[in-house]
Amino acid sequence: MKVLFCASECVPFVKTGGLADVAGALPIALKQDGVDVRVILPKYGMIDEYWKSRMTHVCNFEVLFGWERVFCGVETVEDNGVTYYFIDNETFFYVNDIYGDGINEGLRFAFFCRAILEALPRIGFFPDVLHLNDWQTGLTAALLKTQYAASAEYARIRTVFSIHNLKYQGLFRWQDIAGRLGLDERYFTSEYLEFYGNISCMKGGLVFADRISTVSPTYAGEIKTPFYGENLDGLLRVRESTLSGILN
Repeated sequence: MKVLFCASECVPFVKTGGLADVAGALPIALKQDGVDVRVILPKYGMIDEYWKSRMTHVCNFEVLFGWERVFCGVETVEDNGVTYYFIDNETFFYVNDIYGDGINEGLRFAFFCRAILEALPRIGFFPDVLHLNDWQTGLTAALLKTQYAASAEYARIRTVFSIHNLKYQGLFRWQDIAGRLGLDERYFTSEYLEFYGNISCMKGGLVFADRISTVSPTYAGEIKTPFYGENLDGLLRVRESTLSGILN
Protein backbone atom coordinates (compact mmCIF):
# COMPACT_ATOMS: atom_id res chain seq x y z
CA MET A 1 0.00 0.00 0.00
CA LYS A 2 1.13 3.52 -0.81
CA VAL A 3 0.17 6.35 1.56
CA LEU A 4 0.89 10.07 1.36
CA PHE A 5 0.53 11.74 4.74
CA CYS A 6 -0.37 15.43 4.34
CA ALA A 7 0.06 17.82 7.26
CA SER A 8 0.75 21.45 8.05
CA GLU A 9 3.41 20.53 10.62
CA CYS A 10 5.56 17.53 11.44
CA VAL A 11 8.26 16.65 13.97
CA PRO A 12 11.23 17.12 13.69
CA PHE A 13 10.82 19.93 11.14
CA VAL A 14 8.19 22.23 12.64
CA LYS A 15 5.85 21.89 15.63
CA THR A 16 3.15 23.97 17.29
CA GLY A 17 1.00 21.16 18.73
CA GLY A 18 0.10 17.50 18.87
CA LEU A 19 -0.54 17.16 15.15
CA ALA A 20 3.20 17.48 14.56
CA ASP A 21 3.86 14.58 16.93
CA VAL A 22 1.38 12.32 15.14
CA ALA A 23 2.71 13.34 11.72
CA GLY A 24 6.22 12.56 12.94
CA ALA A 25 5.51 9.22 14.61
CA LEU A 26 2.74 7.51 12.62
CA PRO A 27 4.49 7.41 9.22
CA ILE A 28 7.58 5.85 10.82
CA ALA A 29 5.43 3.17 12.44
CA LEU A 30 3.60 2.47 9.18
CA LYS A 31 6.92 2.25 7.35
CA GLN A 32 8.08 -0.37 9.82
CA ASP A 33 4.92 -2.35 9.00
CA GLY A 34 5.85 -2.39 5.32
CA VAL A 35 3.72 0.51 4.06
CA ASP A 36 5.25 2.75 1.39
CA VAL A 37 4.41 5.91 3.33
CA ARG A 38 5.65 9.39 2.53
CA VAL A 39 4.92 12.78 4.06
CA ILE A 40 4.27 16.13 2.41
CA LEU A 41 4.29 19.49 4.22
CA PRO A 42 5.16 23.12 3.54
CA LYS A 43 8.78 24.21 3.45
CA TYR A 44 8.62 26.93 6.09
CA GLY A 45 11.38 29.46 6.43
CA MET A 46 11.63 28.57 10.11
CA ILE A 47 12.76 24.99 9.41
CA ASP A 48 16.22 24.54 10.86
CA GLU A 49 19.19 24.91 8.51
CA TYR A 50 20.28 21.38 9.47
CA TRP A 51 17.28 20.00 7.58
CA LYS A 52 17.37 22.52 4.76
CA SER A 53 21.00 21.64 4.04
CA ARG A 54 20.04 17.96 3.64
CA MET A 55 17.18 18.60 1.21
CA THR A 56 17.54 17.83 -2.47
CA HIS A 57 15.56 19.46 -5.25
CA VAL A 58 12.94 17.28 -6.93
CA CYS A 59 11.22 19.67 -9.33
CA ASN A 60 9.56 23.01 -9.73
CA PHE A 61 6.48 24.01 -11.69
CA GLU A 62 3.75 26.63 -11.78
CA VAL A 63 0.42 26.25 -9.98
CA LEU A 64 -2.63 28.00 -11.38
CA PHE A 65 -3.91 29.87 -8.34
CA GLY A 66 -6.77 32.11 -9.35
CA TRP A 67 -5.68 34.81 -11.77
CA GLU A 68 -1.96 34.02 -11.57
CA ARG A 69 0.50 31.21 -12.04
CA VAL A 70 2.50 30.75 -8.86
CA PHE A 71 5.92 29.15 -8.41
CA CYS A 72 5.95 25.82 -6.60
CA GLY A 73 9.09 23.90 -5.77
CA VAL A 74 9.42 20.45 -4.25
CA GLU A 75 12.35 19.48 -2.03
CA THR A 76 12.89 16.13 -0.34
CA VAL A 77 14.79 14.54 2.51
CA GLU A 78 14.78 11.04 3.97
CA ASP A 79 14.84 10.36 7.71
CA ASN A 80 14.16 7.15 9.63
CA GLY A 81 13.40 5.44 6.35
CA VAL A 82 10.56 7.86 5.50
CA THR A 83 10.64 10.20 2.50
CA TYR A 84 9.50 13.76 3.25
CA TYR A 85 8.46 16.22 0.55
CA PHE A 86 8.41 19.97 1.13
CA ILE A 87 6.27 22.35 -0.92
CA ASP A 88 8.33 25.47 -1.47
CA ASN A 89 6.98 28.96 -2.05
CA GLU A 90 8.57 31.80 -0.13
CA THR A 91 5.57 34.14 -0.38
CA PHE A 92 3.26 31.69 1.38
CA PHE A 93 5.57 29.75 3.66
CA TYR A 94 8.45 32.00 4.73
CA VAL A 95 6.47 33.51 7.61
CA ASN A 96 7.09 34.13 11.30
CA ASP A 97 3.91 32.31 12.39
CA ILE A 98 2.32 29.55 10.33
CA TYR A 99 -1.15 30.16 11.79
CA GLY A 100 -3.27 33.10 12.81
CA ASP A 101 -2.64 35.79 10.19
CA GLY A 102 -6.14 35.96 8.75
CA ILE A 103 -6.67 35.65 5.03
CA ASN A 104 -2.95 35.06 4.51
CA GLU A 105 -3.37 31.84 6.47
CA GLY A 106 -6.32 30.87 4.29
CA LEU A 107 -4.42 31.49 1.08
CA ARG A 108 -1.33 29.71 2.45
CA PHE A 109 -3.16 26.44 2.97
CA ALA A 110 -5.44 26.75 -0.05
CA PHE A 111 -2.25 26.92 -2.11
CA PHE A 112 -0.83 23.96 -0.17
CA CYS A 113 -3.93 21.86 -0.95
CA ARG A 114 -3.68 22.63 -4.66
CA ALA A 115 0.08 22.05 -4.68
CA ILE A 116 -0.26 18.61 -3.07
CA LEU A 117 -2.40 17.36 -5.95
CA GLU A 118 -0.36 19.08 -8.64
CA ALA A 119 2.84 17.58 -7.22
CA LEU A 120 1.77 13.93 -7.48
CA PRO A 121 2.63 13.28 -11.14
CA ARG A 122 5.77 15.38 -10.84
CA ILE A 123 7.18 13.41 -7.90
CA GLY A 124 6.09 10.14 -9.50
CA PHE A 125 4.00 9.03 -6.54
CA PHE A 126 0.28 8.43 -6.82
CA PRO A 127 -0.76 7.01 -3.44
CA ASP A 128 -3.54 4.55 -2.75
CA VAL A 129 -4.47 6.70 0.25
CA LEU A 130 -4.11 10.41 0.94
CA HIS A 131 -4.11 10.87 4.71
CA LEU A 132 -5.25 14.44 5.33
CA ASN A 133 -4.99 16.16 8.69
CA ASP A 134 -7.09 19.02 10.08
CA TRP A 135 -8.53 21.96 8.18
CA GLN A 136 -5.25 22.99 6.60
CA THR A 137 -5.49 20.00 4.22
CA GLY A 138 -9.29 19.60 4.11
CA LEU A 139 -9.80 21.26 0.74
CA THR A 140 -7.51 18.67 -0.84
CA ALA A 141 -10.35 16.15 -0.51
CA ALA A 142 -12.82 18.58 -2.08
CA LEU A 143 -10.54 19.35 -5.02
CA LEU A 144 -9.74 15.67 -5.56
CA LYS A 145 -13.41 14.63 -5.72
CA THR A 146 -14.48 17.50 -7.98
CA GLN A 147 -11.80 18.97 -10.20
CA TYR A 148 -9.54 15.90 -10.51
CA ALA A 149 -12.20 13.16 -10.68
CA ALA A 150 -12.00 12.80 -14.46
CA SER A 151 -8.39 11.57 -14.31
CA ALA A 152 -8.07 7.82 -13.72
CA GLU A 153 -4.87 8.21 -11.70
CA TYR A 154 -6.52 10.66 -9.32
CA ALA A 155 -9.93 8.96 -9.27
CA ARG A 156 -8.58 5.78 -7.72
CA ILE A 157 -7.06 7.63 -4.74
CA ARG A 158 -8.95 7.19 -1.47
CA THR A 159 -8.85 9.75 1.34
CA VAL A 160 -8.77 9.62 5.12
CA PHE A 161 -9.37 12.88 6.95
CA SER A 162 -8.17 13.02 10.57
CA ILE A 163 -9.64 15.51 13.01
CA HIS A 164 -7.12 16.53 15.65
CA ASN A 165 -9.03 19.57 16.94
CA LEU A 166 -12.52 20.29 15.63
CA LYS A 167 -12.53 23.78 17.14
CA TYR A 168 -10.20 25.14 14.46
CA GLN A 169 -12.09 24.97 11.18
CA GLY A 170 -10.39 27.29 8.70
CA LEU A 171 -13.22 29.76 8.13
CA PHE A 172 -12.72 32.40 5.44
CA ARG A 173 -14.80 34.45 3.04
CA TRP A 174 -15.93 32.31 0.14
CA GLN A 175 -14.85 34.85 -2.47
CA ASP A 176 -11.31 35.00 -1.07
CA ILE A 177 -10.69 31.25 -1.38
CA ALA A 178 -13.07 29.93 -4.04
CA GLY A 179 -11.76 32.15 -6.82
CA ARG A 180 -8.20 31.08 -6.12
CA LEU A 181 -9.13 27.40 -6.30
CA GLY A 182 -11.77 27.64 -9.01
CA LEU A 183 -14.44 26.16 -6.74
CA ASP A 184 -17.86 26.08 -8.35
CA GLU A 185 -20.55 28.21 -6.72
CA ARG A 186 -22.77 25.16 -6.30
CA TYR A 187 -20.48 23.95 -3.50
CA PHE A 188 -21.20 27.07 -1.44
CA THR A 189 -24.15 25.46 0.35
CA SER A 190 -24.58 23.96 3.81
CA GLU A 191 -24.52 20.51 2.18
CA TYR A 192 -20.94 21.09 1.06
CA LEU A 193 -18.52 23.87 2.08
CA GLU A 194 -20.65 26.74 3.43
CA PHE A 195 -20.62 27.35 7.18
CA TYR A 196 -22.48 30.37 8.59
CA GLY A 197 -21.74 32.46 5.50
CA ASN A 198 -18.09 31.44 5.14
CA ILE A 199 -16.19 28.63 3.48
CA SER A 200 -15.14 25.96 5.99
CA CYS A 201 -11.93 24.18 5.06
CA MET A 202 -12.71 21.62 7.77
CA LYS A 203 -15.92 20.73 5.93
CA GLY A 204 -13.85 20.05 2.84
CA GLY A 205 -12.49 17.01 4.65
CA LEU A 206 -15.65 16.06 6.52
CA VAL A 207 -17.87 16.12 3.42
CA PHE A 208 -15.57 14.79 0.71
CA ALA A 209 -13.19 12.32 2.41
CA ASP A 210 -13.91 8.61 2.08
CA ARG A 211 -13.19 7.99 5.75
CA ILE A 212 -12.94 10.25 8.81
CA SER A 213 -10.84 9.48 11.86
CA THR A 214 -10.09 11.27 15.08
CA VAL A 215 -7.74 10.99 18.01
CA SER A 216 -9.67 8.56 20.23
CA PRO A 217 -12.89 6.53 20.35
CA THR A 218 -14.12 8.83 23.13
CA TYR A 219 -13.59 11.97 21.06
CA ALA A 220 -15.27 10.34 18.06
CA GLY A 221 -18.38 9.95 20.19
CA GLU A 222 -18.18 13.38 21.80
CA ILE A 223 -17.97 15.35 18.56
CA LYS A 224 -21.31 13.93 17.45
CA THR A 225 -22.97 15.82 20.31
CA PRO A 226 -23.93 19.52 20.33
CA PHE A 227 -21.70 20.24 23.35
CA TYR A 228 -18.47 19.10 21.66
CA GLY A 229 -19.46 19.23 18.00
CA GLU A 230 -18.60 22.89 17.30
CA ASN A 231 -21.80 23.17 15.21
CA LEU A 232 -20.64 20.30 13.00
CA ASP A 233 -22.22 17.53 15.08
CA GLY A 234 -25.11 17.15 12.64
CA LEU A 235 -22.77 16.53 9.73
CA LEU A 236 -20.71 14.10 11.80
CA ARG A 237 -23.84 12.15 12.72
CA VAL A 238 -24.74 11.95 9.03
CA ARG A 239 -21.27 10.55 8.33
CA GLU A 240 -20.93 8.40 11.46
CA SER A 241 -20.70 5.16 9.43
CA THR A 242 -17.38 6.47 8.04
CA LEU A 243 -16.12 7.94 11.35
CA SER A 244 -13.62 6.06 13.51
CA GLY A 245 -11.84 7.00 16.70
CA ILE A 246 -8.28 5.67 16.84
CA LEU A 247 -6.23 6.43 19.96
CA ASN A 248 -3.12 8.48 19.21
